Amino acid sequence: MTLFELLSEGIGLNTNHLKDMECAENITTLGHYYPACPEPELTLGARSHSDADFMTILLQDQLGGLQVIHENQWIDVPPIPGALIVNIGDFLQ
Repeated sequence: MTLFELLSEGIGLNTNHLKDMECAENITTLGHYYPACPEPELTLGARSHSDADFMTILLQDQLGGLQVIHENQWIDVPPIPGALIVNIGDFLQ
């Protein structure tokens, strides 16, 4: 199954729903790499934001750093070696 088929099923739609809507067409890929900071206590990190795109796929390193807001509290997302995090973006939501 493709990621689009899994997402369709995961949100309760027909397996091919997102593909039929041509959501898999014209995919843009962006890559970001944040090297380890020698003085992390001096960094501010990224500002609070949502992902405006369709979806974000993230591979964390062992340092982590990803946080989500839950019940008005920032919570660390612990990294799981080899796991991919798929965030639903504003466009899909």
